[in-house]
Amino acid sequence: MSGGRGSLAERVLGGPVLWIGLVLLTAFALAPFGYLPRTITVTNYVDAWTSKLTPFSRFFANSLWVSSVTMVATTAISILAGYALARFRFGGRQVILLVFLATQMFPAVLLIAPLLSQWYALGLIDTYQALIYSNFSFTVPFTVWMLVGYFDSIPRELEESALIDGCGRFAALCRVVLPLAAPGIAATAIFAFVTSWSELLFAITFTTQTEMRTLSAGLLFMVGQYEIQWGQLSAGVMISTVPVAILFTYLQRHLIRGLSAGALKG
Repeated sequence: MSGGRGSLAERVLGGPVLWIGLVLLTAFALAPFGYLPRTITVTNYVDAWTSKLTPFSRFFANSLWVSSVTMVATTAISILAGYALARFRFGGRQVILLVFLATQMFPAVLLIAPLLSQWYALGLIDTYQALIYSNFSFTVPFTVWMLVGYFDSIPRELEESALIDGCGRFAALCRVVLPLAAPGIAATAIFAFVTSWSELLFAITFTTQTEMRTLSAGLLFMVGQYEIQWGQLSAGVMISTVPVAILFTYLQRHLIRGLSAGALKG
């Protein structure tokens, strides 16, 4: 009886209830995009992009540069560090992994004061470096810890065969390991870019000049004390979703291809 009840509950919760919940959640998320106004106009998009008070084009360019550099640097460092931690055994390896994981338990606001004093002493306030370094310090620990698991799942025999055939360690990494770890690398790149793209706390703390603000900070300052520019704000939010959607769509194709290739080879 208990087994029958359990199977019935699983069929009910895993069938209609699950799909109804997913449909409602999807409808709630897509509701703002499905709203159709009485008249369709691109005036708000043009005003937001060309405004001198809130130069959205400048905010967009700043965010794109900071997020792209953070993504590339995070992916490169995470691949090398994750591979080293996965393949080499040395003292303190587990401690390093635990420290990387523990960094995700602390909120970013705890580092605002020390980072602010450090960037001020180095003269990096209102620079791209301050934003990139700050984002980098939060994305790398998690992505390294994540890639260690991907590299551990790849058989060592494949690399050993490449080494016997004359490849060096770095060549074996590039030719054998990276193609098989494509899903993890794609997830790393997406995580680094999205985290930097949506970051707000560092952006409003380490930048004081309007031309150095990122997109998230620029959208925040569109909300004034006496007036909210709803048209430009809504247009800016819509435009801000485009790079993330394009990146995810492009890397998702590689992610699925990597999973399929791994399944066929296995």
